[in-house]
Amino acid sequence: MRVLFSAWAWPPHYYPMVPLAWALRNAGHEIRVAGPPALAEAITMSGQPAVEVGEDCDFSQLTRDTMHIDRDAPATVELWKQLRKPKGERALRMFVDIAETMVDGLVEFARAWEPDLVVHGPTTYAGPIAAAAVGVPNVRVLMAPDIAYRGRDIEPVLLRPLAERFGVTEFSPQGTLTVDPCPPSIQLPTDYPKQLMRYIAYNGPAEVPEWLLEPPSRRRVCITWGTTLAKVNPNLVLAGQMLEAVAGIDAEVVVTVAPSHREHLGPIPDGIRVVDALPLHLLLPSCDLMIHQGGNGTTMTGVVNGVPQLIVPQFPDQAFVANQLAPTGAAAVLLPEDAGPDTVRGLVTDLLENPQWRDDARRLADEANAQPAPTEIVPVLERLAAREHAAV
Repeated sequence: MRVLFSAWAWPPHYYPMVPLAWALRNAGHEIRVAGPPALAEAITMSGQPAVEVGEDCDFSQLTRDTMHIDRDAPATVELWKQLRKPKGERALRMFVDIAETMVDGLVEFARAWEPDLVVHGPTTYAGPIAAAAVGVPNVRVLMAPDIAYRGRDIEPVLLRPLAERFGVTEFSPQGTLTVDPCPPSIQLPTDYPKQLMRYIAYNGPAEVPEWLLEPPSRRRVCITWGTTLAKVNPNLVLAGQMLEAVAGIDAEVVVTVAPSHREHLGPIPDGIRVVDALPLHLLLPSCDLMIHQGGNGTTMTGVVNGVPQLIVPQFPDQAFVANQLAPTGAAAVLLPEDAGPDTVRGLVTDLLENPQWRDDARRLADEANAQPAPTEIVPVLERLAAREHAAV
């Protein structure tokens, strides 16, 4: 069977699909991963063949336009509150604009290659249109709790002009099937066909540093702030503020950051280890706590590793994920405007000292890791493709 994966040019939106692509390829199926030119390196570094479609877009500028934020705007209480407000249709239109940059190339390639399935992320709207254009099922792979479900009624309306360009009148943004990697405790109640899958953390390629091979001599705290916020507005990066708050605690603090974002950390306190873009799936198994902004891949990698989390959400999707996770007891949530040094330090101390946080995080990890591995759902996708072929 031929399976066409598709993602737009932000690697964290591609990475959650990589283990499923590996599983399908290891089962003997042909794989192609289509995306804009900027994604090609991430695709090939994950071991999959890349197909460049469409053109790159400036996601950082699109985000600023959608959020109504200036790149240099100071971080104020008013700004934090504005950023967290749900953007609704405005956010969906941003992803429609992204689809516009790649849908022609994706449909052209799909018509030439003739896949049996199209697999895509929840905001890669070109995927369901391409699938419908060639008459095959589309499988949507979630990255985290399904925030896009809130826009299920407006998605088809916004996408219809793109679909009609290719003679498509019926298509499913939510997928013929949705693959959900979330443990049931943080899933949304939904009404679409769903296949559960174990979340296998992949955060990009890397070499394992020598220091990580040794067991930590003290409790280890990871601080990370993703890659999006620094590109949108460097003033939104609170990793330096978190560093200042935890300096001197009885723990080893490790900060993983893109090399180009080091400058946003400010002065580094003594005893803090700063590493360049170390993938979290390598670091977190050795950690006792992680502090971050609530990105999808960051949060889910913490979940499957059973690491208690302190989440400081800044965007609506981050707040949504944090609010889904907090009731499980696996994470504490602190708003940016409340994240003063004393408050952060007190909460970090509790997260490290109170065993209930660790117990709840491990219980959630057990729930997540009990779900079917990607290799186990390959037959489900094979049957889906075969059923659709038989119906033609």
